[in-house]
Amino acid sequence: MKNIWENSWFMIPALLFFIVGLALVYFVPYGDEILFFNDLRQEPLNSIFRFVTYLGEVYAYIICGVAALFWRYRFTLLIALTGLITLPTVYLIKETFGTDRPVAFFKNRDMYSDVVTVPDVDLHSGQTSFPSGHTMAAFGLYGILAVMTGQKKQHWGLAFALVAILVGVSRIFLVQHFLPDVLSGAFLGLLVSGLVWRLDGTPFFRRMHALDGRLRWNKKKMDTV
Repeated sequence: MKNIWENSWFMIPALLFFIVGLALVYFVPYGDEILFFNDLRQEPLNSIFRFVTYLGEVYAYIICGVAALFWRYRFTLLIALTGLITLPTVYLIKETFGTDRPVAFFKNRDMYSDVVTVPDVDLHSGQTSFPSGHTMAAFGLYGILAVMTGQKKQHWGLAFALVAILVGVSRIFLVQHFLPDVLSGAFLGLLVSGLVWRLDGTPFFRRMHALDGRLRWNKKKMDTV
């Protein structure tokens, strides 16, 4: 698979997410997306979204990277590169734009009492809202996984897309980001995954045949008496 656009199972839901999200940004006042979830912030959704948001953190990269060792060493390297590019990029952009987090936004407008929050969530404040790092990491990771699966297993792309989208929604649900933060993070994540996949096609990677190897389980047959 040459690029992620060839996996329609991933790109169609991702594009729908962008279209719906941009429409909401245009028609819905900034911040109302946080208030929309107020009545929904209860169990079991609280626990579900607290878990889902972890799928956009370093733990997901580590698990997928280790699993990829049994697929191809090169894929583990690509997953690591995706994370290493994402981390400094998102911090640089956050520092550049300096956008208020939802907590700071509502407190500055004396509206924080209108927000229902999720218990046991460490709410970030300050000016680090744009873009959403979790969403960028999720779309970067699951985007690269979608192209790694190749032509024969394109349908896996649907699961990867849904996970990435849910990570983005979780950031709004947990009162950590606004919708524009999530959409920008998703877009940047796809850019990173596309860049990393292009690197995979360079002569540097193709000439290192050792990267096409993989770990194998050592199965020992035991005689029974």
